[in-house]
Amino acid sequence: MTLLSGVEPTDLTRGRSRSRLGWGLTAVGVVAVTFWFVRNGLALHHPAWVWTVGGLALAAWIGREVVRSSRAGFAVAVVMVVAGALVVVPTDALLLVPVIIGIVALQASADLPVWTGTVAVLVAIVEIAGVATLERAPVALVLAACGGLVLGVLVGFSRRQVRLAELQARQAERDQQRAELLADRSRAARDVHDVLAHSLGGLVLQLDAVEALLEAGRVEDATRRAADARTLAVDGLAEARRAVRALREDDPAPTATDGSEPHRASRPATTTATTATGLAPLVDAHRSFGGELHVDGDLTLAALDPAHRAAVVAATREALSNARRHAPGRPVTLRVVRSDPTGSVDVVVTNPLADPGHGLVGMRERFAELGDDAAIRAERTDDTFVVAMHLPVSPSGTEATA
Repeated sequence: MTLLSGVEPTDLTRGRSRSRLGWGLTAVGVVAVTFWFVRNGLALHHPAWVWTVGGLALAAWIGREVVRSSRAGFAVAVVMVVAGALVVVPTDALLLVPVIIGIVALQASADLPVWTGTVAVLVAIVEIAGVATLERAPVALVLAACGGLVLGVLVGFSRRQVRLAELQARQAERDQQRAELLADRSRAARDVHDVLAHSLGGLVLQLDAVEALLEAGRVEDATRRAADARTLAVDGLAEARRAVRALREDDPAPTATDGSEPHRASRPATTTATTATGLAPLVDAHRSFGGELHVDGDLTLAALDPAHRAAVVAATREALSNARRHAPGRPVTLRVVRSDPTGSVDVVVTNPLADPGHGLVGMRERFAELGDDAAIRAERTDDTFVVAMHLPVSPSGTEATA
């Protein structure tokens, strides 16, 4: 996970992302504490061990600002706490500053357990109390130092929560971007499936018809069918290119390399022209492929808005393609029923038995994306396969514009 990977900068390894102001304030703090440490040490004649341990704590404070790894950051923070706590009493709490900063760094790090800062405080308190006992320091000094250490834990915990919130927000943003990318790919896959199922399926039927007409000696009819097959192939190729381009770029607008603009029912439901004309092009295409189709109702789907109309067109295209593949030559029924009392439109496609395929998944996904009461049902009923769609009419209650 991002929170534990160490990729995001934490307070233990923040040298890479520190601002100039942060560097300046740290430099001022180090210089000020070092100055008073040296001045007081010369005046009070500190023993050698105080100079050594205090200098180590100050060196660790400086090193904390330049380290680049989590391990190194943890090490210098521990040195700041352990070494600094030993000389808090001899320096009249002056070296309490690096101790508190080290505790804040340990407690704020998202790479370490939340109790790390508490353990560091306990270690520092034990050291301060032990040295205070040996030096016979006043209790008030020890209590004041403990208060500063507790304050450091609270500040570190607050910074930790802020850091975790930032990391979680970034992770959520990345997850959202990934979900949007997967959704875009899923839509493109549905479009590719629509093109292959409709265009290639229709192309096979047209070529079969051409072969049959040539065998019967009807050359003129075969030529017309061959022209229709070529148009269908060109349309399918153009739409396949458009669907593939949608996976590569944000703008799916047609370019000159796409070939001719599709003008028959092979156009996917996302194109404006097919959506605007409703189901009529699909009916004409199915019949041109030699299919028998009985129609009842308003094929323009004028009561639906463009989004719902597009979903119906795509699902109906897939249903008719399935009927041609799995029940060629068998009659298909397409009914569009407007229910005024409930303010809804029902579209039902019925054909002899067919095996379900990937197209049914695409149908359900399209209707799920509408995010309202629209629903689709595809199942076997007796000896027929039924695709039934239920959609609410446009919000205005009047005929929607394309």
